[in-house]
Amino acid sequence: MFDLNLVKPFLSVYQFNSITKASESLGQTQPAVSAAIKRFEKTTGYPLFVRTGRSIEPTSMAHKLARQLSEALELMEGAVSSKRDFVVYTPANLLYNLPMMDGVLLVESPVSVEEIMEDIHMNRVDLVIDAGLPRQTAFSYEQAVIDSLVFITDPEVSDYADVITMEEYAAAKHITLKLLRQEVPMVDLLSGKSLARDVAIEVRSITNLLLALKGTSYIAAWPKTMLHLAKIMNFKIHQPPFELNPVEFELVFHKKYQTNVHHKELRDRIRGYLNN
Repeated sequence: MFDLNLVKPFLSVYQFNSITKASESLGQTQPAVSAAIKRFEKTTGYPLFVRTGRSIEPTSMAHKLARQLSEALELMEGAVSSKRDFVVYTPANLLYNLPMMDGVLLVESPVSVEEIMEDIHMNRVDLVIDAGLPRQTAFSYEQAVIDSLVFITDPEVSDYADVITMEEYAAAKHITLKLLRQEVPMVDLLSGKSLARDVAIEVRSITNLLLALKGTSYIAAWPKTMLHLAKIMNFKIHQPPFELNPVEFELVFHKKYQTNVHHKELRDRIRGYLNN
């Protein structure tokens, strides 16, 4: 029968290329780790490491086993891990829709996609709410919420109708939200084209957009998921005069949490809040 207790010593030696460092990492003696590797080699029938000078190098069989066993171990550990505090990355516009939750730390997502992906791999974040993250086989992707844009104005200064015409849009002054990741205005990204307009103010945060718009006759694009905030500040809501693509936000997480009861409960709660 295969002894699962041999997997962690093997993966640790594979990671460090060292019996000494592996034993320190595992809190075991060097003879115990060496014995575990020998037992594992006897089980597989193949040598797993060869000595080169003062270090050891994995064999082709070790490379193959490490790929298979590391993923299997992560899935098992994720499925049985106990309830604990979760770290969740979320973009600013969705952050306002999530309440305080016991055992959950909400963090505004880093700008860098590479940083987000690495943080998932390194277990620095348990769940990410984002749109358009690259596909990786080690991750799971579930739909969270679909967002879209409307326009908002200050009715105390301007008197636009419920639907702003293309002529009004072209003649007006605008406040644009420039997305940090794409380095383009939000409307241009979702319309798929560069729209000619008179940009009076360019901001890089949702909060600054609201502050800049108040008391002006300008027009600004605004996410539907944050309509409640625009209404609290007494802005008027308008439908755009052209088609804008929706934004599909997803829940992205390591596959090892796919069947974890506590993680699934967290995903269901967040999805419920975002779609309420």
